[in-house]
Amino acid sequence: MKRNILVLLMFLGSFSIAFAQNRVSGTVVDSESNPLVGVTVIIKGTQTGVTTDVNGQYSMNIAKNDILVYSFIGMIKQEITYNGQGKINVSMIPDNYDLEDVVVIGYGTSKKSDLTGSIASVKSDDLKNTKVGLAGNALQGMAAGVQVTQPSAKPGADASIVIRGKGSVNAGNSPLVIVDGIPSSLGDVATGDIESIEILKDASAASIYGNRGSNGVILITTKKGSAGKTRVSFNVQGGALNMMNKMDLMNSQQYYDLVTTSGQNYTWTTAELLQLSRGETTDWQNAVTQPGSFQNYNATVSGGNEKSTHFLGLDYYDQEGVVKNSWYNRLTLRYNNDSKLNDWINMGVRFNFMESKIKNINEESDELYGTMYSAISSQPTAPIYDTDGEYFDGFLNTKANPVAIVNLLNRTTQRTNMNGSFYIEFEPVEKLKIKTDNAGQMGFNVTNEYEDPRMGQHYSSEGVASISNSKNRYWQTENTITYENSFDVHKIKVMGGASASKSEYQHSLAQAKGIDPITKYYNLGGGSEYGPNNSYASASTLTSFYIRANYNYKERYLLTFTMRADGSSKFAPGHRWGYFPSLAAAWRITEEDFMKNFDKIDNLKLRISAGMLGNQSIGDYRYSALVSRGGENNNYVLNGNLYTGATYTSISNPNLTWEKSSQVDIALDYGFFKNHIAGSIEYYYKRSTDLLWSVILPLESGYQSSLTNVGILDNSGIELTINTVNVNTYNFQWTTSFNFTYNHNNVVELYDGKTDINKSIFIGHSLGEYYLLESDGIWQMNESSEAAIYNAQPGDRKIKDLTPDNQINSDDRTFCGQSTPKYYGGMSNTFKYKGLDLVVFINYAGGYYINNSMLRFFNSYNTWGNSSVDYYNNYWKEERPSNKYPAPRIGSSYSNGDGTNANLEDGTFIRIKNLELGYTLPHRWTDNIKATSIRGFISVQNLYTFTKYSGYDVEASQQSNTYPGARAFIGGVSINF
Repeated sequence: MKRNILVLLMFLGSFSIAFAQNRVSGTVVDSESNPLVGVTVIIKGTQTGVTTDVNGQYSMNIAKNDILVYSFIGMIKQEITYNGQGKINVSMIPDNYDLEDVVVIGYGTSKKSDLTGSIASVKSDDLKNTKVGLAGNALQGMAAGVQVTQPSAKPGADASIVIRGKGSVNAGNSPLVIVDGIPSSLGDVATGDIESIEILKDASAASIYGNRGSNGVILITTKKGSAGKTRVSFNVQGGALNMMNKMDLMNSQQYYDLVTTSGQNYTWTTAELLQLSRGETTDWQNAVTQPGSFQNYNATVSGGNEKSTHFLGLDYYDQEGVVKNSWYNRLTLRYNNDSKLNDWINMGVRFNFMESKIKNINEESDELYGTMYSAISSQPTAPIYDTDGEYFDGFLNTKANPVAIVNLLNRTTQRTNMNGSFYIEFEPVEKLKIKTDNAGQMGFNVTNEYEDPRMGQHYSSEGVASISNSKNRYWQTENTITYENSFDVHKIKVMGGASASKSEYQHSLAQAKGIDPITKYYNLGGGSEYGPNNSYASASTLTSFYIRANYNYKERYLLTFTMRADGSSKFAPGHRWGYFPSLAAAWRITEEDFMKNFDKIDNLKLRISAGMLGNQSIGDYRYSALVSRGGENNNYVLNGNLYTGATYTSISNPNLTWEKSSQVDIALDYGFFKNHIAGSIEYYYKRSTDLLWSVILPLESGYQSSLTNVGILDNSGIELTINTVNVNTYNFQWTTSFNFTYNHNNVVELYDGKTDINKSIFIGHSLGEYYLLESDGIWQMNESSEAAIYNAQPGDRKIKDLTPDNQINSDDRTFCGQSTPKYYGGMSNTFKYKGLDLVVFINYAGGYYINNSMLRFFNSYNTWGNSSVDYYNNYWKEERPSNKYPAPRIGSSYSNGDGTNANLEDGTFIRIKNLELGYTLPHRWTDNIKATSIRGFISVQNLYTFTKYSGYDVEASQQSNTYPGARAFIGGVSINF
């Protein structure tokens, strides 16, 4: 009996142990290690669960082998099996395709599940792949259909953004950028202040912005406070910048040998002969460059209660360029507040202050006299200083001394920009909201410039100083009424509104010569000669009415209708109003009954949209006949007296009106395996008509051209986006984001069916397609008789006679490739193991050529200065009959490749844009200092570029005077309280 009782007690004991409830606790954070409030934590298969508190913490009872499920809007669900751990801390992965996630659209918000248009969302985490540069640079490779390039690597340079191909020639291709409801610039926003970026790509999404939406719209939402515990965040990062792709140029002896071989009548200066005798070479690239630096400090405070929330952000950005005496710094201050006055009135304010200063000596209007071109082309035999200690000034083709340029040219621009807005929203009856949002903006630009007379050739022998001032003011009022309601299986949402805005601009320029280098631009009155001085002002207004109606049936069938009417003062009377409608439909296939058995398919949505947009991005008064009055070009002398004259500077066009863009978009959104594989595939077609085009006029008209609405331009393409969660376990996560865009650009029609060769615009071809003579190597000795027919000789560049008529002329030109990428995109891989995280981000582009104009000097005999070592080792000579480069011969036709495809290089590239390794300290360490998270990281930006392009930077717009790209080595720390 005792034995039976003992067995029973042992059984009951083991049973109770097996089902004992253990206490588990932990913290749930996002990918930035910030606590997540309101995360649902439940035991799988039950209704038992808790939610995280304001610190992201939770605690609950659980049995061994139970599975905890963590879920939060905008995050991928995560499951973890309990094996007796006392603490389970979780880092959640963003779900870019969570259908419940809310995105910003024009004049409102929408759940992703309700979207019918094409909108790409970029969250704040994604922007951190670009450390050095402004917010626009951080968008590179982030979204399909959005081509972001960095035309210049100089400090403070803005990125170039084109959405779904270039749709205009003269009216600009940049998208409309709106920050918290105010038209703005990406360069004025601190990246650390950005909460999210929405990019409106198709007509349905962008038509709510009418005449400003044809190039797409970028909506930036800055961070706001949230009710609960006050949060304080500090982010510090900095590092060193090293110049990439230094050009390999000839040394002094090689240069001397080449000049002697060429037979050029060159008189060597005493300073050059002295340098040659010493075996010395001036490395001009080293002389004007330096290791650069970068630092960024960002501090934020946010919080509030159920009645009012606030956000305060302070950011300082500073970059020292790799070209000496080039730098940029910027200070921004942002304050956002939202308040709930009572149950039916909300109000809020937004304020941003930005001040920046840039010094960049690399901005010559004629790039052949710019800093870097002067450095790479100056003869290596020339010393920096002459024998008398002054800057050497004996350069070929009147180039200035490169070191003198960086040391003595003083050009700084200071920008100050302030904007703010105030909104108040009423809900007088349930489901009806009335909102008025009023904003203003004021900006000041001051450019001070001084050209020191010691700079030498190309610059004035007298000190020249100038001050350029500009001021712009902008105000807008936007008033909307929104009604939203549900009726059984029907949902409707209607928004209507009216807006008005005004822009004002003033500019003045004062210049004087004979200015002392001590006082510079601070004493223009001390000059010996004045002018040219000028000033002008302009203004424009825009009045708009708009409506958007959304209909949802059974969460399956969605319709969106949008209409906007815009009246712009930029166009001629009678042509100022434009009307821009769009219609979109979506079918959520996964909501159909026949899809219920396909449990691996989480989302299938078919979207179709069509609509029309406009473009008003031209100057003010372009429809008018403008008059210039006074000044040396207009004043005249009559009977010995000087009179003020006036002349027409442009011809009027009373029919000038909008560029119009008609668009069609077909897309499929998908999500499989609990959205572990999600994305979209889209096809778009965009036709731009009534292009604003400068038509050449007959000389007898007295005008060179007239701005007219002519021409048709097409863009079509395919976009692919794939986001995958490859591994999502307790200790290890691996996610991948990939996007690809193919775009075809085609000129359909110009005025009178003509082709504009001077602007490289040809019907049936893409904008900027190369139309050149075709290089065919070098004439060889056994081809001397054939070469003579073309007035050439062995060693000259050989050009294909495509006609053929035994002469080389413009008729022999052919199409040699396009200048814009056919495809582009980006890919990011993020790995996390416990506290460690690794990010590898690449961007790429291809299917285009770059006219590397530096090669016209590097790969031929350059009578203006230096050439490449590769040319020195491989140019043609009789005893070394190379077929690569022409002989160093003065007067040789096409030797430098001008007018031919000899200087075209494949622009295809794959760039490792960011490689970053970070570590987040365990909570047992950070709790001691009351911090919620501390993360440190090291990063390499522009680690390596795979490309055949040989210049400084494959993305640069200027090729002769390119600001060198830089590789950045960065470290930083982020602390959150």
